Amino acid sequence: MNKSLTVISLLLLFNIAPGHAQESRGGHRRQRHRMSSSGTAYGTADDGTPLRWTVYPGTGPGPHPAVLVIHGGGFRAEPNSPKTRWAAQDAAAAGFNAFQVEYRLAPGRGLPGQKSVGHYPDQTNDLKIAVRAARRYPGGNGKVGAIGGSAGGSHAVYLAATGTLGDDRLDAAVALSGAYDFTDRGSLTQRNFQKLMTNYAGSDPAALQKASPITYVQADVAPLFIIASDHDAMPPEQYKDLIKKLNAVGATNFEKLLRTDSPGHSFAYWPDVKERSLAFLKDKLSAVPAAASTPAPSP
Repeated sequence: MNKSLTVISLLLLFNIAPGHAQESRGGHRRQRHRMSSSGTAYGTADDGTPLRWTVYPGTGPGPHPAVLVIHGGGFRAEPNSPKTRWAAQDAAAAGFNAFQVEYRLAPGRGLPGQKSVGHYPDQTNDLKIAVRAARRYPGGNGKVGAIGGSAGGSHAVYLAATGTLGDDRLDAAVALSGAYDFTDRGSLTQRNFQKLMTNYAGSDPAALQKASPITYVQADVAPLFIIASDHDAMPPEQYKDLIKKLNAVGATNFEKLLRTDSPGHSFAYWPDVKERSLAFLKDKLSAVPAAASTPAPSP
C-alpha cells in the first residue's frame, strides 16, 4: 500500500466518509424499506438523555429475531451513513426486526439533551438498555444480535462478552472493522487511534484496558463474526489481537474474514459481506430464547 493511501486511511479512521464515496455502484438505487417509526424512544440514559432508534420490522412470518445496527463515528459522532441504514433495511428484508440505534457520544458531538460527557461506560450502558428493549419488542423470538461498524463493532463485541444471557448480553454479533484492544502499543502509535481512544476512555492505561472489549472475552463469549480489510483504516493489530484472544481462551463459536486487497472500512463494505453476515446471524438467532443465567464477569 502506498504512503498516500496510508495517510488517507488514517485520516478516515472510524469515519464513515468512505461509505459516501461508495454510495452507489453503476447507478444502483436502493429500494426503500418501510419503517414502523423514525427516532422513537427505546429508553432513557442514566443522565436523563432520551435514547432513540429507528425500527425496521422484519418481513415474512414471525416471530423475528432482533438485530441492533450500531453506527461508528469514533465514539464521538453519529455520522449520516447511508450504508448503516442499508444494513438495517437488509436485515429487515431477511426477516429480522432491525433497530438502527443511537447512544450517547464522547466529547465532540452529543445527542439532543445529553448531559454526560459520554465517556466509557455511558455508551455501552445505553446499548445494554437497547438489548433489553429489543428482546421485549413485540413479534420477536427473544433473541438479539448486532451488526456494528468501527466504534459500533467495538460495542458489539463488548455486548457479546459482558452482561447476562437472556437479558442485556447479545446472543450473536457481527463486528466490522472494530476497535477491541485500546491498549495495543502498535495501534497507539497511530495518532488518530490514540486520540479517539483517549477521548472515549481516558489516557490512563488502566482505564483504557477497562474499556477494551478484549478484556472481557472468554470462552463463553456469544458467537462472533469478525470482519476487517487488509488495508483497513483501523490498525491491523485490532483484528489480530481479537482473534489471538479468542484462540487463547478456547472460544470456538466465532468466524473471521479478512478481506484482501481492500482499503474498505466498516459499513463502507457492507454490500460485500451482507449475505454472509445475515446468514451467520440467522443461524445463531433462530433458536428458542435462552433462559436468563448468571452474569458474565462484569467490568
